[in-house]
Amino acid sequence: MPPASSHPTERSDTYSVSIAAPPSFVWQALADVAHWPEFSPFALAVAPGAAGEYRVTGPQGEVVLTTRFDEERGLLDHVVVIGEETVFIPYRVVANLAGSELIMTNVKAPGDSMDDYEEQLRWMRDELDGAKKYVEHRFAAALNA
Repeated sequence: MPPASSHPTERSDTYSVSIAAPPSFVWQALADVAHWPEFSPFALAVAPGAAGEYRVTGPQGEVVLTTRFDEERGLLDHVVVIGEETVFIPYRVVANLAGSELIMTNVKAPGDSMDDYEEQLRWMRDELDGAKKYVEHRFAAALNA
């Protein structure tokens, strides 16, 4: 039996959606955090702060979001500070043939109830579905311009 770790893991879930647009377009569209209220149930309002930092008003009140974006690697990762809690959110764009896959992971915080965690997963799925519609609409408009 392996020894007990001082760094136990917690439950996590990863979801993805296929998007009919190239990864570079998806990344560019979603890297503009000011537009997240157009597709994310988490981001009801966004106010820019210092470079790469935003104050985001969402269902849990105001949070501070700091980007860890990397276009070359397709990373839209970000860190969210909710009260005293800091949460790292992996958010990735990868190629899927001529289109893209948008991938997000949610990790259950030790203090979250399963009901709270299930709600977070619903938000994550809603955000991914919203991002898909948002990006595909913008891509179609760009093709028709």
